[in-house]
Amino acid sequence: MNSNPLPPLLEIYETAQHSFKIAERATKTQEPKARQRLLQRTHLETPPVEEAIQMIEKSANETDALFVLAMWATFERFLRQELQTRGRCLCLNQPPVLGQALYEHFEKEVEFWKPGEILDVLKDSLFNQQTMLIGHAKQILAYRDWVAHGKNPNRPPPTDLKPLAAYKTLNDIVETLLRYSPAATV
Repeated sequence: MNSNPLPPLLEIYETAQHSFKIAERATKTQEPKARQRLLQRTHLETPPVEEAIQMIEKSANETDALFVLAMWATFERFLRQELQTRGRCLCLNQPPVLGQALYEHFEKEVEFWKPGEILDVLKDSLFNQQTMLIGHAKQILAYRDWVAHGKNPNRPPPTDLKPLAAYKTLNDIVETLLRYSPAATV
């Protein structure tokens, strides 16, 4: 059975965010020797304070976008593995040789399903009372697509996505799926 792969990503993201805060504090250090010691062997050592702070802010914003991208990729892999696990019940069909063939085909095909289609299956079944949750997941997918395809300024994402909100949505979906174990594991 799958386990939730998202909390370790959140910990990595939070650590990165804290590191940006530390870097900003080091950059703002007034004592020249202390500032030099804190920033030595980094590209923040020589630029003026304001320029270094802008570099940190730009890096933090890019990390936000990349976190959503990584989180979506991890979430999507979880969904595909979860569907493959749940599809093992196809092996229980009679005759067994037919059930096994059905499952092998299903297992391969799930890898090619579009993420939006997977979300639609979830919306029409387990999440039929939580359609807004799946709707938000589709917004995260649109944002992920925008980031993954170069952040085209002429086609911005439909929403200004905050990483922690994206985490909460995707984590809620994962936790809901994990609450219901597959009927049969073969």
